[in-house]
Amino acid sequence: MGFGFAGREIGDLYEYTCALRGHDRRDRIGTVVLREGERAMLPAVTGRR
Repeated sequence: MGFGFAGREIGDLYEYTCALRGHDRRDRIGTVVLREGERAMLPAVTGRR
């Protein structure tokens, strides 16, 4: 897995958009990113659209 959002693997921009729509403003969500070849878990807070 290269990128994850709210417990879901994200393969492209469309999957990311779908995952975002499932959350309300100011939800705290764990985000997994690939940084220098290693996965890192980062906190994220959704904002307004």
